[in-house]
Amino acid sequence: MTRTRAFALLGASTLALTLAACGSPTPAATSTPTATPSPTATVHYEPIMTPEEFPRMDGSTANIPLGSLVLQRTTGLDAATADNSIQFNTTSRAYERLAEGEVDLILAYEPSAETRAKVDPRGRNLESHAIGRDALVFLTNEDNPVDSLTAEQVRDIYTGKITSWSQVGGPDVPIMAFQRPEVSGSQTLMRKLVMGDATMTDPPTELVAAEMGSLVDGVASYANSSNALGYSVFYYVSNQYAVDGIKLIAIDGVTPSNETIADGTYPWVNEFYVVVRADEPADSPARKIVEWLGTDPGRQTIKDAGYVAL
Repeated sequence: MTRTRAFALLGASTLALTLAACGSPTPAATSTPTATPSPTATVHYEPIMTPEEFPRMDGSTANIPLGSLVLQRTTGLDAATADNSIQFNTTSRAYERLAEGEVDLILAYEPSAETRAKVDPRGRNLESHAIGRDALVFLTNEDNPVDSLTAEQVRDIYTGKITSWSQVGGPDVPIMAFQRPEVSGSQTLMRKLVMGDATMTDPPTELVAAEMGSLVDGVASYANSSNALGYSVFYYVSNQYAVDGIKLIAIDGVTPSNETIADGTYPWVNEFYVVVRADEPADSPARKIVEWLGTDPGRQTIKDAGYVAL
């Protein structure tokens, strides 16, 4: 069984996804491309409930492929039907919907402090189970000659101490450092894993990307040059929204990968979770999914969807 933590101690990864109830038809919720799972022949997958019984689910954008594959393997739905049966919201909104009773379960990264205070101020209402690991990664245009930064250099860039690529071995051009909104999951990870108590600079409005996809697109094409820098979670940029024109930056000489995330050599690793309300009945469909994710079929499903499972 996966580790269980009180929500108040959820100081390690959570964002947010929305999986609408499968018993009623829902439109395709997003054009974000999903990863192709790599199914295994060593684990048997037996449906544990009908599609109509599947709990209402939400979660993080980066967990969309996992949500679809969980739905397929626990109900027997085909991939196309599962993909078309789900809707997705942002990290903060998914937590809000769970707390408000609009959904029963979320697959999510860590919420911002603001969201946590809003949905569970006393840390008693929500319950999280760590199920996998991801990492905060930094990306730049593929034409940028800089391939690696130190952790200190990244912090200095985002506090404004370093302003030119020439200060880190690149051309003499300004560093255009993209950020995410404060309630986003990747901004939460940025502050927790990288910045700590350091104060981030206030970027121009055009450098604050409302969605992860627009940040990736912006870094790839900003001003048709190689001076942009941004961040996201590894799974999203490597599997779910891989676009031409970007590359991942090594940190302290370690390139992010499933292997370096799993063994902890990449420095900025964090967990993601399945989260339910603490008062969710023991025999509910949501609890059955939580339990299933801690079994061999559940853990293998996380791996087959391309994530690092615990």
